[in-house]
This record gives sequence, C-alpha cells and structure tokens, in this order.
Amino acid sequence: MTPFNRLLACAALVGATVTAHAEIEASLDLRVVNSDGRNSYLDGGLGKLRYDNHDDGLQLGRARFAWRDSIGGNWHASVDLSAWSTNDHNAIDVTEGWLEWRPVPKSAWRSNLKIGAFYAPISLEHRASGWTNPYTISSSALNTWVGEELRTIGVGYELEHLGIAAGGRFDYGVNAAVFGWNDPAGVIIALRGFSLNDRQTPLFGRIGSYAYGGRDQRVIFSEIDNRPGYHVGAYVKNDTGIEARVLHYDNRGDPTAEKPSISDYAWKTRFDSLGLRWDGARGTAVIAQWLAGDTRVTPDEAYTWNYDTWFVLLAQTIGKHRFAARYDHFTTEQDEEYLTGPGTYDNGHAWTLGWTWSVREHVEVAAEWLRIDSNHSTRVLLGEPPRAIEHSAQLALRIFL
Repeated sequence: MTPFNRLLACAALVGATVTAHAEIEASLDLRVVNSDGRNSYLDGGLGKLRYDNHDDGLQLGRARFAWRDSIGGNWHASVDLSAWSTNDHNAIDVTEGWLEWRPVPKSAWRSNLKIGAFYAPISLEHRASGWTNPYTISSSALNTWVGEELRTIGVGYELEHLGIAAGGRFDYGVNAAVFGWNDPAGVIIALRGFSLNDRQTPLFGRIGSYAYGGRDQRVIFSEIDNRPGYHVGAYVKNDTGIEARVLHYDNRGDPTAEKPSISDYAWKTRFDSLGLRWDGARGTAVIAQWLAGDTRVTPDEAYTWNYDTWFVLLAQTIGKHRFAARYDHFTTEQDEEYLTGPGTYDNGHAWTLGWTWSVREHVEVAAEWLRIDSNHSTRVLLGEPPRAIEHSAQLALRIFL
C-alpha cells in the first residue's frame, strides 16, 4: 500500500469513528442530454464533448458524497467521493482527500497546511462544493483540463492576510506545494487536446482517451520518476470585489523515465496561469483566465507540445436565477523546433450559455447550450475531416441532501 493509500485509509477510519460534529454533503445530478458531437474521447474518439451523438437521453451527471470533520486540536479531515458513470473503472472513487492543519486565527493573518490530494488554487470558476462550477454545467477548457489531469498529491501550505475583514482594503496571500503521483499529466492534452466538460478524473480511476488504433484507458495519477514537482502562487483581492490570482506549476517530470505497468512515460509538464475576477454588489460576476505551458515525453524532443488557452465569463444573478455566458479559446501544437516533418495540432473556440434556477433549498435546475468549433489534425486517421463543429444541450436536476 502506498503512503497516499494509507492516508486515505486513515481518513476513512477517522470518518467511521468521529462523527459527532461531522459535516456531511450528498448530491445527485441527473441529466437529459441532446448532442450531435463526434465520437467522444471517453470512447476513444476525438470529439470534444463528454456526451456524443450516441448519448442522447437520460444520463448520470454525478453522484457525490463528502465527509469533513475535526479530528482533534487544529486538525481536520476531508474525503470527497463521486460516481460519474456506470462505465468507469471504479463505480465510486475519490476525487479529493486530505488532512488539514488550520489554527484559529488570532489576527488578520491566517494559515493552513494540507496533506493529501487536492486541487491547486487555479480555478476562479469552481467556487461550489466538490470543486464544481456554479455558472455552467461544463467548465471552461482551461479548468476542464485541471479537473482531468491535475491533482496535488502531497503537501501544500497557504498564508493569507484578511485585511478587508479587519477594516483594510486588501486581502492577499501566497501558497506553495510539493507533490508526486502526477507524472502522467500532459498525455491527454497532447493526444486529445482540450475539451469542455464537468468530469473530474478520480484518483484511482482511469480516463478514457483517444489512442492510435482505438480506445485507451489512461492512468493519470502515478509516480514514475521519483522526482517531486511543485507549484507556487499568490493572490490579491480588494474591497471592490476585484481578485487577481497567479500560479506557476512544474511537475519536474523526467521524460526518459518509463513505467511499463501503465504503458506510459513521465511527462515533463509546466505552465503558468493568471486569473482575474470581479464580483459586483448586484450579483454580477466577471471572470477571465489564461494558462499556457508545454509538455514533453520520451527521450525524443520531437514529442514536445505547447498549449495555450483562455476564457472570459460573464454571469448575472437575478433572484433565484443565474445567467452566464462564456467564450473559450484553446490551442495545442507539437513544437516545430524539434520536428523533421509535420506535427500534430488541435485548436478551436467555444461558446457556452448557462442558466441555473435555485428552486428551493435542496433542489436546483440547470440548463446549458454549448458549441465547440475545433480542428484536430489526427482526426484524419479516423477517416474524419480535421474540423468538427459540435453542439450539446443539457438539462440537469440537482438534489442536495
């Protein structure tokens, strides 16, 4: 059993014995889907949607159960479990799980230390429980990739100064983490490119992906080269609701290190991200994010891809209703510096319209229309034209317990 597996086992044991003050969350997301998408990447195609033209009708969006509790002193534990599809490698799997040291602040300064598996503080969209997006059903291309390929499995520390609550004009903070078990990160962005969906890859699960010759079940969270990665970031927010966030990520992968048991090498994946957000006093939210980097695999430098994506989202809350519109742009291409022939590429843009209705305290209805226009050079190997224009409409019923 790996150290991380032991950590989760301990968290589960604590959850079974310390429940007097536990916080329990459970939710069910059911969908009615209509899609004309190409064969989904989850089924071995190069479509950009979670649901393709074979998935019309009723679908399970997500079933979720989460437990959080104090385990003594300033220590807390958390485990988040989800089911995404009856076709997944594991019917129920872990998306996040950690132990956290969070002392009671005695001034405007606040700090916390996390040990386990959790999301790096990149997304400015995912402000709801379970790392979910409250604005649209599908996440941006940028944050879809974060949910698919990235998880911090290690130790993270954050130091914040909450000056606004103390009468000042600014909040600000810094964060850093050291992690392992994320060496395969980069394989999906290189083989498939970007997608727009809401599925998060579970820690012990697989992600269905395109592979030359058919469908592939990729392991995303594994240690290959025994070299720790890191990310560092910072944020600042003023009393008018404007927030800026920046982060640098480097998994320090050794692209020459191979792990035959998962049929993959360590991918050397690095990127920078920058985000801006404004929350207005009348329910308006504006979010803009950008992420760019590169990933490389195998000793041959020709297998290097550069990627870049950004989006802008506008949302407005009116009573129990929230309306949102988002534009995404994305591109992935093999680095021409090392190529002796034509490389692979993927580029495109997308429009998303969303509506959410808080029917009552524990019931929510959401609808989404999504259009993706993309070009992927590898589609010709499937006998398809490189360009695909795909649409999907989803109606979701969410029940929170």
